[in-house]
Amino acid sequence: MALDLKSYFGNIPKSQLYLLIALVVGGVLAAYVYLLMMPLWEEKGKHETTLQKLRTDLRQKQQIAANRPKLEAEIQALEKQLADALVRLPEEKEIPKLLTQVNTLGQQNGLEFLLFRPGTPAKKGFYAELPIDMRVEGQYHALGGFLDRVSKLERIVNVSDIKITPLAAAQAQRTDRSIVAELKATTYTFLEKGGSTSAPAK
Repeated sequence: MALDLKSYFGNIPKSQLYLLIALVVGGVLAAYVYLLMMPLWEEKGKHETTLQKLRTDLRQKQQIAANRPKLEAEIQALEKQLADALVRLPEEKEIPKLLTQVNTLGQQNGLEFLLFRPGTPAKKGFYAELPIDMRVEGQYHALGGFLDRVSKLERIVNVSDIKITPLAAAQAQRTDRSIVAELKATTYTFLEKGGSTSAPAK
């Protein structure tokens, strides 16, 4: 058989023999690449993708770790701000005292209250807004002094919707007052868990 093959290949022209050898070698290389190298390249690509994801994840975690002291300091600062804000939010039982304090400030500044009407509290999560409609008569500078003192209260009281109207000349001369002002004051009450938002006694 070996002799037959030898004689068979011996009869083939050299050009055809070289072509046949090239085809056989090419087929072997193609089979090697397709069966062995391509799966390895695909696996290598998958590993590189996984490695890139792991490197990205590592960088993100390193950044978080590097920023942790800063973030913890910011959290502590925010917690302190929240605690300070809660101090400025009176509890529901303190509202009547606060309203009396506001009324007293107005009288001390020479204002006469024609209207002092607390509205219905509006619940806003952990706190409630309590609007107070007021109408006062007095001198312009007295109103300014009252608003200044209200802004300096420990508890939060925001004044808005201020409408100032001058009194008629005869009435102003008779009462020694020059203006009548309508305004809305809003204070805020801290709602404990299960707390109500009932209106305070007027």
